[in-house]
Amino acid sequence: MSAPDEGPRGARVVRHGDLRRWARGADFRLVEPVLGDDAVLLRGDFVQMELRSGLSLHATDTWDLHDLETRAVQQPGLTFSLFLEGSVTAHMGERIFPMGHRESARGAPVEAVVVARARRETFRRRSVCGTHVRKVTVTVSPQWLEESGLDAVEGHRHVLAFSRTHLASMRWTPSARLVSLVEQIIKPPAYAPVMRNLYCESRALEVVGEALHAIARSEADPAAPMLRPKDYVRVRAVCEFIDAHLDDAVTLDTVARHVGMSVTTMQRIFRAARGTTVVDHIRARKLDRAREALERDGVSVNEAAFLAGYANPANFATAFKRMFGVPPRHFRARI
Repeated sequence: MSAPDEGPRGARVVRHGDLRRWARGADFRLVEPVLGDDAVLLRGDFVQMELRSGLSLHATDTWDLHDLETRAVQQPGLTFSLFLEGSVTAHMGERIFPMGHRESARGAPVEAVVVARARRETFRRRSVCGTHVRKVTVTVSPQWLEESGLDAVEGHRHVLAFSRTHLASMRWTPSARLVSLVEQIIKPPAYAPVMRNLYCESRALEVVGEALHAIARSEADPAAPMLRPKDYVRVRAVCEFIDAHLDDAVTLDTVARHVGMSVTTMQRIFRAARGTTVVDHIRARKLDRAREALERDGVSVNEAAFLAGYANPANFATAFKRMFGVPPRHFRARI
């Protein structure tokens, strides 16, 4: 298990060089800000473990000490993430994956999401100084999945089809028991390294098992959305059409006609695959473009509001803060 150094007043810290070292060939880069290897990026507990070949664990209970943008190349596999607190907006290729809770709400259910990568993909993460995230991520390789005895599990064909569909995703509500096990991963007992690894591995396998069961059940449960590989292709076509027409007044009817579906069917499979509505996705993409214009081009807040499709800058600022956690002027101030 990799653990961060001790920082001031007993706080544990993670340095830039630590993240580069733990990435292990993932082509990790700190894009912003430009800092040396000794710079402290995170405060809190950070765990990166290779439990066995094809099974890895990442757990954090950390605060960001800078506005950060990091990039890495991720290998094919399935990634299971459970957010106990905080949120992350991740970009994989051209897709956006908002994960976790934007606002801390007492009693809010734990957010759990699984994402499939059928090929290598660039992962980009942006975070804001002061962000607190408590989460556990477990990743399995295609080889691990094939050798795990999955063919003996009911619904395994659906799981395999899901795992082979690039950037397929699904959200599920984890059981109370699994949430407890995730807490134990974040705060394991003070065991010797070997015993601590076994302790965390047993709990990581529980995460994988429950998630795979949820994927398999999504096909067998009549109440759950049933998605086929071609549905994920359709969802990708929806996203590509939206990205190509962000400057246009795109309607749901227009998008649905382009991808050859009814509005109802499009909404159903899009929400099942992405965990959000088409309208909310369009809004998020426009806000993301406005944020990039604020950062890259130094446009005014009024200009950014126009790019995002808001006639009222105050409404834009409210939506922007709800999505990114800070007002738009925060990003422009860094130019």
